[in-house]
Amino acid sequence: MEDNANLYPPGYRYARRDMLATVRKLSVIDDRRNAVLLFLQWAVAIAAGAVAIHLDSIPVYIVAGFIIGSRIQCLAVMMHDACHSMLFSNRRINDFIGDIFVAYPLGFSIHLYRANHMHHHRYTNTMRDRDYRVQQRDPDQHFPKRPLAMLWLLVRSVTGLNFYRMARDSRIWAPFANFHNPGRFDYNFPLALRIRYVVWAVLFYGLILMSPWRWQILGLLLIPQFIWANVFNRIRAIAEHNGVANERELNGTRTIIPTLLDRFLIAPLNVSYHLEHHLFPSVPWQNLRRLHAHLMTDPNFAAHAHITRSYWGVMRELMPPSTKDAGEPQATASANPQG
Repeated sequence: MEDNANLYPPGYRYARRDMLATVRKLSVIDDRRNAVLLFLQWAVAIAAGAVAIHLDSIPVYIVAGFIIGSRIQCLAVMMHDACHSMLFSNRRINDFIGDIFVAYPLGFSIHLYRANHMHHHRYTNTMRDRDYRVQQRDPDQHFPKRPLAMLWLLVRSVTGLNFYRMARDSRIWAPFANFHNPGRFDYNFPLALRIRYVVWAVLFYGLILMSPWRWQILGLLLIPQFIWANVFNRIRAIAEHNGVANERELNGTRTIIPTLLDRFLIAPLNVSYHLEHHLFPSVPWQNLRRLHAHLMTDPNFAAHAHITRSYWGVMRELMPPSTKDAGEPQATASANPQG
C-alpha cells in the first residue's frame, strides 16, 4: 500500500510516542483465556438450543434465541480480534480456529475480513476506506435524523426491511461470494482457503440437515444471527464513526462507555472502546479498558477524544432536537481529510 501521510492534514494524527511503553505491556495475548472464552460461547449457545428443543415451547425458543444471539455477537467481536491476530498468539492457530469456530459459522472468512479491515485502519474516514464509502452512500447512515426517522430506522432493522443493505455491504467478507477471487484490497483469496470453506460447510450444514431437529437447529442458528446482525451490530457499527467531527484523529472515532445492557446486547468484550483500538490496534480486548484509563491521563486525549456514555447517548447525539433536515448527512460526518 502507498504511504497515506498525505491523506490527513498536519496535526490530525495523535502523537503516540509517550504511550508506546505502556502499549507494549498491554499488547500481550492471553491464549488460555481466549480459548476458554470461545468454548463458553459455544457451550452456552448449544445448551440454550438443547433446552429449547427439549421443552419445545415458543416462549422458551424466544428466550433461547435471545441468549444465542448475544453469543453470536460475542463471536462477531472475536472475529474482529482474530482479524487482528489477537485471538491466539500463533498466527496459524489464530486463523484456523478463527475461521472454523468463529467466522465460518457467521458466514464470513477471517482472511477476507482482514483484507478489508486493514484498509479501514490505514485509510480511516477517507474515500480509500470502503467502510467510509459505504457510510456515505447508505441513507441509513446519514445523520442527524429526527427521532421519528431514527425510530423508523430501528423498525426497518428489526423487521429486516433494510437487511439487503447490510448483506450487500458485508458480502466482501463471505467466502461463498468470493469463490471467483475478485482480488479486492490487494488480497488474493487462496484456492486452498476456498476449498477449506466448502469442506467445512458440507460437514457443518450436512450434520445439521441429518439431525431429526434440523429445522429447529437452523432456526436457532440463523434467526438470532439475522436479528443481531441487522439490529444490534448495526447500532454498534453506526456508533463507531458516524456523526463525529473528524477534525483530528481523536474525534474521528467514537468510544462508548457501555452500560451492562449495552455489553450484553451490543458491545461485549470491550469492543465499544473503538478509539483506543484505532490508536493502538495491537492491544487485545481484555486490556482496552486499561488502555482507556491510561489515555485519559493525557490532557490532550481527555480534552479532544470523542467519548460518549452508553449507546442511547450515541442515539441522542445522532438525533439532536434542532435537526431540520432529517436524514441528510451532517456536515461534520461527511468531512474527510483530502479523501
